[in-house]
Amino acid sequence: MKTYYNDAKETFNTEITALEKVRDELDESFDQVVDAVLETTGRLIFIAIGKSGIIAEKIAASFSSIGVASFFIDAGNAFHGDLGRVSADDLVFFVSNSGETQEVLQTFFALRQIFDDELKTVALTGAPESTLAQNSSYPLIVDVAVEADTTKLAPTSSTTATLVVGDALLIAVQKANEFTRDDFALYHPGGSIGKLLLQRVKNVMHTKIPYVRIHTPINDVIYRISDFSVGMTLVKDDDDNVVGIVTDGDIRKKMLQVPMVKKSTAADYMTEGFVSIDANKRNSSAWKKMASHNISNLVVEEAGEVVGIITIHDVLDE
Repeated sequence: MKTYYNDAKETFNTEITALEKVRDELDESFDQVVDAVLETTGRLIFIAIGKSGIIAEKIAASFSSIGVASFFIDAGNAFHGDLGRVSADDLVFFVSNSGETQEVLQTFFALRQIFDDELKTVALTGAPESTLAQNSSYPLIVDVAVEADTTKLAPTSSTTATLVVGDALLIAVQKANEFTRDDFALYHPGGSIGKLLLQRVKNVMHTKIPYVRIHTPINDVIYRISDFSVGMTLVKDDDDNVVGIVTDGDIRKKMLQVPMVKKSTAADYMTEGFVSIDANKRNSSAWKKMASHNISNLVVEEAGEVVGIITIHDVLDE
């Protein structure tokens, strides 16, 4: 049977070599583009067509995700009304590997005419002598020398390198703006990112808490854990103080170690004490605490009182 993984490895090698070349040729022109982004009072607009358009749209979306107003215009549609989306205070990125793509150049010179050459432009191109590079405010050269496909014509290495340069610009701007995980969460309030970084423990905790006594037979402990579906139960002493916790893991680990299993009680299996977290902490704090203790649940307290249970699934699942 024919195998293809060696061909795949060769593709990786070719594109890695291309990326190394682009990395090694980065110079102060990269810094100029970063400064231009930081100084822009308008939006970042990315204009391209075809495969380059897909890459440009992704870069624009990435900048939007860190609070830098950005969007993509397909060069093929630009002449049908989309030129009106551009303002004089925007920074416009034109993406074309050859720097001679007809639709891109038409859009470029149309905008130059509209704004009397005052519009700031960036050329992301692999051709430093191209029309696009020679006429842009900030030419940023992404020259990969050779594509990875068998014809050496299909956009492969060049699109990969352009995407990575876009990521590099993004990260440089993040660092310059001291952009944090909490900042990132503000622009991603939905899904697992928002849940982890924005919501607090009290928003996702289980308020129905399973309890057993230290003398509760182990069979009843198991039933209690099963009834509440949080993988554990708290253990109280005769004075109604919470003194420990029994988890599914405790039972599995100790089942063969405890003599006379049928006559054993919660006390034989429980871990004395428990790891807790304040209800007002963010879910990210709960996740870090569980990870540091190598456990999958925490007791939630508020003003010193047990008010709930939170599990790793509550923190991370959609």
